[in-house]
Amino acid sequence: MKRAVAVQIPLDWLEGIPPESTTLQHIFRMGLYHYKVERAIAMYRDGVGSLGYIAEQLGLSKRDLIREARLRGIVPDVSEETIREEIGNNASHSQ
Repeated sequence: MKRAVAVQIPLDWLEGIPPESTTLQHIFRMGLYHYKVERAIAMYRDGVGSLGYIAEQLGLSKRDLIREARLRGIVPDVSEETIREEIGNNASHSQ
C-alpha cells in the first residue's frame, strides 16, 4: 500500500542532492529506517519487550534490529522466556 505524503523541505537542506524523485525517496526510506531503529532501541532499553517483539511492532527485520543493537553495544537478553516466545512465534507462523 502506498500513501502520498507532502513535505516541505528547506532548500538549503537539498543543496548538493540530485533532484530526482528516486534520490529523495531513497533518502526518506533511509531516514525512516534509522528513526525506527532508534525508536526500537529506546523501547528495548525501556523494557517494552524483546528485540524480536519490538521489530515486529515497528515493521523491522529481527536480524537487522539485532545487528543494529549490537553495533550500539547492546547485547540482546536471551532468557528462557525469550526463547519460548521466539519458538512459539515461529511455530505459529509455520502452521
